[in-house]
Amino acid sequence: MHTGRAHHGTSWFFANHRWGARRNTTMQPERRGRCPKLPISTLKPESLLPSDHRDISHVRLVRVFVADTSTPSYFHSGGEPWQSGSRAHTRFPDNTRGFFYCAPRPGLPPIASSVRFRCTPTYSPSSSAEGHDLLLPNGLPWQILVGQAAISYPGLRAALLHEGFLTPQTVEEWNARLGKTHGRLSAALTMFSLHQLFPINFAAGLVLHVVPPDTQRIAKLWLSQIFRTVVNGKSIQPFRGTGLAQFEVSPANPDLLHLRIVKLVEPVSRTVPQDVAGGMPLPREGELFHHRPRSDGVCKPWGFDLRRQSKLGVAFRMLVGRLDA
Repeated sequence: MHTGRAHHGTSWFFANHRWGARRNTTMQPERRGRCPKLPISTLKPESLLPSDHRDISHVRLVRVFVADTSTPSYFHSGGEPWQSGSRAHTRFPDNTRGFFYCAPRPGLPPIASSVRFRCTPTYSPSSSAEGHDLLLPNGLPWQILVGQAAISYPGLRAALLHEGFLTPQTVEEWNARLGKTHGRLSAALTMFSLHQLFPINFAAGLVLHVVPPDTQRIAKLWLSQIFRTVVNGKSIQPFRGTGLAQFEVSPANPDLLHLRIVKLVEPVSRTVPQDVAGGMPLPREGELFHHRPRSDGVCKPWGFDLRRQSKLGVAFRMLVGRLDA
C-alpha cells in the first residue's frame, strides 16, 4: 500500500457498523451514534475481508475493536489517544471509505510500523492498490505508531500482540525506555531517520523524539528558540504559519545540520517588519531556514554542530546514526 493524495480538513470521528459481510456494492456511511462499536477482523492487509470496510465520512470519533479484543481503542484524525474536551470536535472529510490496516516500515524497528486508514474505491480489499492512505491536512499520513499503541492503546496493543506486530518483550522494553519523562508520543513528531518530514509551526518551538534503529534509547530534541529572534532586548517569533521540514547534513561540513522548509501548509506572514527582525527572510518552500539568534548577530541558515557536547548534541547524533553518541 502506498500514500496517495491528501484528504483535507482536520477531524475527530465516530462510527458504527454491524459485524458481517456487506451484501451489495453500495457503500453507506456508518450509522451515527454515541460512539458505538466498530469491529474489524484484522489489521493484516493480506487478511482483510470485505466486511472490514468502513465508511467514516463526516463523523467525529471511532471506537475500534480489533479481532476478539474486548477493550476498544478511540481514534481521531490526528492519530493520538482521544481525550474528551481536549480540542474542538470537527468532522471527518468526505469520501473517507476504506480499511484500517497495519503498515510496516522496512528498515526501521517494529515500533515504527503504524496503523493507517486506506481509502479505497470499493469495499473489496483488492481495490487497495487503486486507493490511497488517508492524509492529514499537512500531507503527512494519518497513523498511530505501534509504539504509541504499546503505551496508550490497551485494545489496539492487545490486537497487535495477537497478530504478531508486537511482542510482550517489546511492550515491556518500550514502556521502560519511554518512561514518564518523555510524555505521550506523537506519530508526526517521533523521528526514526534523519530525512523524515515533520510538522513545524513558526509561532512555536519544536519538540521531537528521536528513536535510533536499535531503540535502546529515546532522546528529546527540544528547540524552543529555533524560530525566534531578539528585538529590542526581547525574544520574539517574527513569523506565523505552518509547514513541513526536515534536517539535512551540510554538503560542505559533515558535522553541521541545517533545517530545510519542504512544504508550507498555512501561508507564512510576518509579525514584525523585516528590518526590525534583523533582515530575516520569509521562510520559503525548498529553502533552508534562516535565523538571527541574537540582536547583534548575523542572519544565516540555522545550523547545529554535531560535535556539541550536550543533551541536544546526543539527540542529533542519534538522529544521524552516530550511535556512539
